[in-house]
This record gives sequence, C-alpha cells and structure tokens, in this order.
Amino acid sequence: MIASPHLRALLAAALCCAPVIAPQAADAPPAAPAAPAAPAADSAACAPSWVDGAPLLLAAAATSAAATPGGALGGLKSFGNSVLGADITSTSDQFTTTADGMTELTGNVDVHLGVREIQADKVIYDRNNNSINVSGQVRFHDPTVLIQGDTGRYGDDGALFNHAQFQLQQQSGHGSADEISMSPSNVITLRNVIYTSCPQQRAAWQIRARQLRLDTAAGEGIGRGAVIDIEGVPIAYLPWISFPLNDARKSGFLFPEFSTSSRSGAMLATPWYWNIAANQDATFIPTYYSNRGLDMSAQYRFLSADNRGTLDASYLPSDRAYGLELKDEGHFDPNSDRSYIRFLDRLQLPENTRVDTSIESVSDTEYFEDFSQGSQSTSTPFLARSIAISHRDDIWNLKAQVLGFQTLDNTLPDNGLVDERPYYQLPRLSASGLWSPQRWPTLVTGFDTELVNFTRSVGSACVCTTAACAGGGCGPPPCTVASTLPDAPPWTCASGWRFDAKPQLGLDISGPGYFFRPNVAWDLTQYALRDAGAPDSSPQRSLPIVDIDSGLQFERLIGSGGSMTLEPRVMYVYIPYRDQNSLPVFDTSTPDLNAIELFRPNRYVGIDRIGDANELTMGVTTRLFENSTGVRYLSATLGQSLYLTQPRVTLPDQSVTPPRTTSSLIAEINLTAYRHWNLQVDVGSNPAVSSVQQAEVLVQYLANSKQVINVGYLFRDGVVQQVDVSGAWPINNRWDVYARAVYSLLDRAPIENFAGFQFRGSCWSIRAVAQSSVSTRTGERDTGVSLQLELTGLSNVGSGIGTGSGVSTFLEQSIRGYSASPTKPQITVKPLRAKSI
Repeated sequence: MIASPHLRALLAAALCCAPVIAPQAADAPPAAPAAPAAPAADSAACAPSWVDGAPLLLAAAATSAAATPGGALGGLKSFGNSVLGADITSTSDQFTTTADGMTELTGNVDVHLGVREIQADKVIYDRNNNSINVSGQVRFHDPTVLIQGDTGRYGDDGALFNHAQFQLQQQSGHGSADEISMSPSNVITLRNVIYTSCPQQRAAWQIRARQLRLDTAAGEGIGRGAVIDIEGVPIAYLPWISFPLNDARKSGFLFPEFSTSSRSGAMLATPWYWNIAANQDATFIPTYYSNRGLDMSAQYRFLSADNRGTLDASYLPSDRAYGLELKDEGHFDPNSDRSYIRFLDRLQLPENTRVDTSIESVSDTEYFEDFSQGSQSTSTPFLARSIAISHRDDIWNLKAQVLGFQTLDNTLPDNGLVDERPYYQLPRLSASGLWSPQRWPTLVTGFDTELVNFTRSVGSACVCTTAACAGGGCGPPPCTVASTLPDAPPWTCASGWRFDAKPQLGLDISGPGYFFRPNVAWDLTQYALRDAGAPDSSPQRSLPIVDIDSGLQFERLIGSGGSMTLEPRVMYVYIPYRDQNSLPVFDTSTPDLNAIELFRPNRYVGIDRIGDANELTMGVTTRLFENSTGVRYLSATLGQSLYLTQPRVTLPDQSVTPPRTTSSLIAEINLTAYRHWNLQVDVGSNPAVSSVQQAEVLVQYLANSKQVINVGYLFRDGVVQQVDVSGAWPINNRWDVYARAVYSLLDRAPIENFAGFQFRGSCWSIRAVAQSSVSTRTGERDTGVSLQLELTGLSNVGSGIGTGSGVSTFLEQSIRGYSASPTKPQITVKPLRAKSI
C-alpha cells in the first residue's frame, strides 16, 4: 500500500533523524557518539530525496544503505577473501537487525558481492559465521554458473542450493539437481543430477547421475553412477564417466568404440587419454576382438621448440584367428603373436641441421590385411625404415642416411631380373651444391655426388650358392632366374657400393617472359660389387650430358578481371650411348610419363641407367587466372619428344621397343574451382601404335566440404583399369548420405564398396557405414558395419571400420574432397591411385 504524501513525509523525517540500525564489523572501531539533535528547522535538511510515489519501505531501505557503505551486508566476506566493504551492496523492500548479529532482508532482495549476485525473496545474514541463507525464488549467478532454486546458503566455505536448476556461463551445459554445492575454487558438485549440453527447449540426450562434479577451471566433468539417455532411451550405464567442459585436453577414459568385421568379429575398445604435459600426451587403447583376442595399443606424442615425434605401438598375444590360419597352412607350433610399431621424429639442430627418423614394422606380412580398413591394405608392398641427418645452407645440401625396408608382399620376386624388393642402403651419403660467382651471376656451377652401399635384407630369398646350383639343380625358384649381370651364374644377386659424381656448368639467362638455360655436365659412376659370380666386380660408366632448356611466356587480359597465358617450351638433350648392360640395377626404374618427366634429361629414375638421348622435346602450356585473387582456373599442357636418334639403353626386364621417331604424346588438363567443378585429365598415348598407354580422369563437383561427387577412371595398359565413384550429399538439414564404389574392369570384379548415412539431431548425430572390400592379396573380402555417435559437448561414442579410427576419418580418407569438420578443405585435385585386388 502506498502511503499518503503527508504520512510519507513524517515517516521519512523519522527514519532520517533516528539512529541507524545497521550491522557493524567486529574489527571496526566503535561508533562516534551521536551528535545533538538539530533544531526542528533543520530537520527538513536530512529528508531523503526520492521520487514521489515510490514505496515507503524501499525509501527506508535506500536510506539505510546510504548510511552504511555496502548496505545491510557490508561486513560479509566472499569465499574466504578479506572484507569486501564497498564491493558488497544490497537492496530490499525491508530489513531488520537483531542484537545477536542476525540481519534479515525481505522482498525483492538483491545482493551484489563483487562479480557475484544473489536474488531471493528472503535473505538472512549471520554475522557470527559470515554467511547468508536464502529462500524463495533463489537466483545466484557469477561468471561461472547461473543457479535457480528454492533455498540455499552462501558463506566462506562456498555455496549450497537445493532443488535447483543450473546453467554454465562459459560452456553450454545445463540441467537440474536435488542439491548443488559450490566450493570457493568454483568446483560445482551436484547430486541426483540431470545434465546436458543440448538447447533447453529440447534435450535430445542427457546424463542422469548420482553425483556429478564440474570443475569449470579445469574444464572437466566427472560423473558417478551415470546413465546416458538419447531421446529418452538409456543406451549406456557407466559407473564412472569423465567428459570435457571445453576444448582443452584432459586425462581420463574416452567413450568406448565398437565395430564389426567378418574377419575379426565384433570389436570393442576402451581408450584412456593421458594429458602428460602441455607438450606431451598419450592414449592407451585396449581393444577386444571376438575372433582374435585382446590387443593393447598405445600412442605417445611430444612436441618442443626443436623436436617433435609420435610413437605408435600395438601388441596382440596369441591371435586366435591368425593361429588357425597358420595351422591350416601346415605350420607346426606357430607363433600367432601380432604387433605393430611406428616411430616418427624430427629433431632440429643448430645451423640448419636436422635429424629425421621414420621406423615402421609389423610382426607379419598379413598384419595390415587383418587390422587396416579398406582395400588400400593390399597395396602396401613394403615398409620403409630410415634415419637421416641433413644440413642445408645457401649453397650445399648434405645428407647421410641409413635406409631399410620390410617387404610385405611375398609375391614380389627377390632376384636380379625383376628386382621389385628394394635394397637396404647402409649408408647413403649425398651432397649437392649450386652457386653462381658474384661477378657473373648468370653463370651457374653445380656438383652432385653420392655414395651408397646396397645390400640385401636379412632373410632374403636370394641365398643360392655355386655348389647348390651346380648342374642346374638350383633352388629355390628365384635362383633359376637369370641375373641382371650378363654372363653371370643365375644365382648372382648383385650387391655392393656405388659412387656417382656429376659436376656441371651452365647459364641462367632469364627475365620477365623468357628463360634460356644451357647446361653441360659430366657423370661418372663407379661400382664395387661383392658377388664373386659377377664377371666384373668394379664396372664403371662415364659420359657427358648436354641440355638446353628455353621457354617464353605470353600473357593477355581476357574478359573482366581475368588473364590468360601461353607458354611454349623447347628442350634439347644430348647424351651419347654407353653400353650399361654390365651395371647392376639397385634403385632405378622407369617412371610414369607426365609433363614433369618429359622435360628431364634422363628418362630413368635412379642412376644405374642413364638413357642415351639425341632428342628435342617440345611442349606448350596455357593457364587461366582470376587477377583479383590469383586463383588458377585452368591449366592445359601438351608435349612430346622428337627422337633424332633411336634410344638404345634399356633395363634388364625392359624389351627393346621398335624403332620410333617420337615419344608418347602427353596431354594434361586441370580445371579447378570453376563453378564448383574440378577436372583432371592426364593422357599418355603412343602414336606409333595409335593406342593410349596410360590415362587418369577425374571429374569432381565440390559445392562445399559436405556436398561432393567424384567420378574417376584409372588406366595403365595391361596393368590396371578401374572406375572409382564416390560422393557425400546432404538430403536435407538432418540427413546426409555417403557412398563409394571401386570396380576393376580388368578383373571384372568390385574392389571396394560402402554406403552410409548421417542423421543430425539438435545436439547429437549418428553415422553408420556398411562396407565390403578386398582385404587380402589373394582376393578375400572383408565386410563390416560401423556406427559413430556424436553427442555435442560430450564426446564421440563409436569408431571406425574395425580399427577404431572413426567413421568420419574413414569417410575423409575414402571420399576425395569430403571433410567431417565445418572447415572447407583446400580445392585440390589429387592424382588417382590404383587399388590392388
């Protein structure tokens, strides 16, 4: 009820001139004696200034607050800190104070304690223990949490609220609990709680727990006796659960991963993450396969200013399925333990020097067939192991390396004729330098050299001896194949040292729109072979190399803001013929012909063979650019070599081609980001027989990272002929579909097929993929179904095809251009890669 103006004036004067009843801190000095009452004429001076018509009790509260800094609760402490004094303010409709130190505020109570605020119908402050009790529509909030409840208590030891709802201020989590307690360090403990990070209007998932502890400073939530519900359906009971409240790393168990596979059976993994330090972490993944047993895997990562690396390891003792396979193959008392290890490290040393380590090893040749996903496992012929130290400066590039391999494809021959199993290189020393004199900057001098010791791996099949092969009774089969060395016994597997040195001298005359680069080099190669069966244990080769490379670049503006270039290029190469049949083949092969290889002086990769040449290579390239962004939309190249003299040098397994005057015609077209379309066409044809030798075609529609379709074709004459179709497409705002099919036209059989979908709820999503693929080199297939459940703000539940790498990771690796993250990938067109069958 609002009093009349006359009554308000009388009450105001009484309240103003009466002694103020307010709590006083225990350590405050005694109050000064009251001053004598002022004359009645001056009493009007102490009347408060307030808006006419305001409630009387509110005016009284304002008067008392003005009399004591901090209001009625001026002595309250905040979580054990010193007296905040003026930092604490309070307003209410009325308050009363008793002699025993109790202060009661009622009606629209609003208490500010620094950054914290309490609102309630009633607040009782107990000065004796520096605490307040609140009741009736309680509302508490600070930078960490907002709490609404029926009753509560706030004091030096923290806060306690009953039958409350809460909302995290710095994270998306919210919920309700029978009891919420908050420690001075902002650790919130909830009992009989329901928690979710979904929008409040519709919680698609929630955690119901007996107790939930939210450490907002550490960004960690820990629940006990928790049940995870999705759309009201319990999907998991977890006696103990840990989840992040933000994106920061934290130690604890991750959600279980599960999948199925026709080869390994059902898979269940329970990862545990260890946040060792800011620059180190580890993940331990015990995984149970119903057909195999328990696999123990771990990954350790470290990073510093000058060193970074990763260690992956797995061990599965007594693989049941693999043991049965070995027994079926006739192995007596087989060792069925399975293991894998990979170590990657880069150490940066002073003076532009670094050490790179890459070591990868598996227990057996069938490991990836059983534990990797997709048909790419059958395309891993060997694993490299390398330790290299390198130094680079303005002139020199120095490198020392030891390199070894583990062969996984036992079908690769291990002999000199078809040398597909790589040699160990123990060591490989190389040095290359390029410099120009300051007086003659157009003069370019260079020097390349290397020294390599090639040796066979331990356990190589090429172990025949002269006695074993005497009389033609040679075995095993690789020993019956002729060696790379002419007039040598068939058991000769060349190994030894190779030294190569190539000084060179040239000119670099270039400027805007042109370049002219003549170059002369002399290449000397010397071998020191260890096999006594070789007719010459120290063959050598010495020859000159002359090449003249030149080109022009014309450019003109087209349309509005575009430019087009025309870039003709001509290169002449002369290398005289040298008989190289007496030289072994350690690391040399014939590359796939493309525009880059077309303009290399040597038509072989590796220096065991240097092809003779008297040829003129001509090519032309045109490019289309957007001037404002520099984006290249179109690039097209056409090139061919004209043989002035028929090439004669060949590899041992390379047949002499019929006389021809030209090389294969190379055509490449790349259309990038033109109205969401990408196109790559690489073709190599042989004009002599009017046939295509190799072709790669890729057509891609990439509207965004979630909307992509790929159609590819890969052809190598007599080797591979495949069609690859893949895509990811959103049907609407909630549903996406995925699919891929790889089909071998040469074998008339599918290589890999999978299809899946994704459903996105308001704060959760589920992905499902069913897959069938060739998983072994003998053509056996593996089928599997995988699920991945994502709960926004909680974690991922589920895993990938068989190995726990995640459905999203599997999709990103299988569908070119697709990304599960919201970031759009770079617009690039990757070359197609053949899949084995």
